[in-house]
Amino acid sequence: MNHLRWSCCTQTATGLGRVPAPAASAACQGTPWLGLMWSRRPPRHDTGHGHPTPVGHRLPHDRPVHTARTALTLGIAEIIGKLSMLILTVGAARLLGVADFGVFSYALAIGTLAAVVPQWGYDIVVIQRASAEPSRLRELLAELLAMRTLLVVLVFAVVGGLSGFTSLSGEQGTATGLLIVAAVLMDTYTEAYRSAAAALQRQSMMAAVHLAQRLLTAGAALLALFADTGLTGLAVAFLAGTVVGPVTAAVLMRRTGYGPRWREMSLAGLVDLNRGTWVIGVASLALMVLFRIDTVMIGWFAGPSEVGIYAATYRLLETTLFVSFVAARTIFPLMASSPEPERIRHYSEQGISMMAAVFVPYAVLLWCRGHTVLDVLYGHQFADAGTGMLAWLAPAPFLYGVSYLASYAIVAAGPTLRALTSSLIALAVNTGLNLALIPSYGGIAAAFTTSLSYGVYAAALILLGRARAGTPRLPRAMLASVTASALACGPLLAPWPFVPAVFAAAVVYVPAWLFVTQRVDPKQVQVLRRMLRRGRIA
Repeated sequence: MNHLRWSCCTQTATGLGRVPAPAASAACQGTPWLGLMWSRRPPRHDTGHGHPTPVGHRLPHDRPVHTARTALTLGIAEIIGKLSMLILTVGAARLLGVADFGVFSYALAIGTLAAVVPQWGYDIVVIQRASAEPSRLRELLAELLAMRTLLVVLVFAVVGGLSGFTSLSGEQGTATGLLIVAAVLMDTYTEAYRSAAAALQRQSMMAAVHLAQRLLTAGAALLALFADTGLTGLAVAFLAGTVVGPVTAAVLMRRTGYGPRWREMSLAGLVDLNRGTWVIGVASLALMVLFRIDTVMIGWFAGPSEVGIYAATYRLLETTLFVSFVAARTIFPLMASSPEPERIRHYSEQGISMMAAVFVPYAVLLWCRGHTVLDVLYGHQFADAGTGMLAWLAPAPFLYGVSYLASYAIVAAGPTLRALTSSLIALAVNTGLNLALIPSYGGIAAAFTTSLSYGVYAAALILLGRARAGTPRLPRAMLASVTASALACGPLLAPWPFVPAVFAAAVVYVPAWLFVTQRVDPKQVQVLRRMLRRGRIA
């Protein structure tokens, strides 16, 4: 039965990333893998272009300060990038109007759905395999980029052929949609290089690239909007800014000696890359449909104006999801390097605690002051129509974050049908409720269904993944955030102006969170203190 086992030989490596090499050792382990073979080839030395490739593997030490700094670096870059895209969204909503903004948002939803196919789980597979066998990173990156290009061309051709059925506003909507789809597909190349950097545990460089891409895209799009170029000008600027990301990432990876090794790419390697990825791919597709199908259905049943209101409200959810991405990108390489259930559970709790510290008070803010937030950002028309949607969407960021992290935890030891089963359960709940409720209740129904579906997805992943990832202690991970947020409700509900109320809530929340965390998990507070004492981000 050896062909049913995923084998991984680990050896000492030197000079890779910033992970100190432990004592020299070697061990071979086999993990049952649901009847799917994930073969591994022996590590090879790189002899091309004068860049030696590290050989072998080592398990990273638990370095909480380094992990926290990595998360902080990624978080800062993501915050700035998300704020720039939020500004773009606000500008587009105000300058285009509700209907045209709805067309733009609808096209973006179609593009995001289309981009799932070229991603198809390859990024997770590359992170997992390269984390366990760093010498194969350049070869795996080449195979990843080759598969991505093939699927990008195929998907764009299909979307182009169906564009007449996916447009909300005739020829102008069709042209805009295709440009936006092209931009979203180009962004998948940036994600490929970010995956390689994650395997190296050198994510700061790609975080800077991602940030520059977001800032340039937002800047170019806003200039196009202020120049009154309409939907087409906005789409052209959106595409031009997005292209900067993969081009810059490719140059930087090659200069650091970890560019793709094209000459060693082979048909056998491509086949090996695809083994088992269908499980992750279908699960990713189901998750993205879960994430975007509500916007598409609102477009079908309620029209562009309702899409515009919902998309503006939904942007307040999307803007905070970087916390989930940062938590997963920081923690997943540590899970994958040694995927024992207890270790995975430990890191899952860390990630959930990190996300709860942001998402729980954010949900409380939206519940207490949601109308004001929408009014300040988008104006009265969006605020009056979108406050109810925002109330139902408020818990969605945290529920999405738990499900997102759990989806990584369950595949840390390799792809599994349990991840696919969980995503299909959530997708069935989401699609069924959307079809039943959106025709009558519009965006309110979509918001309710979104939050409920993420909760179902998280619960299914945790329950079905207990044998692989353990069972995270959610009350323990959330206690500090829930307690501090409950205390912060006082200032938010007080009849004060918005800014003083938010400031007072923050003044209450931070010390309360620190006080409870010190008693529940003092190690977190110790890590924060050590990180701040050193006064720099590594």
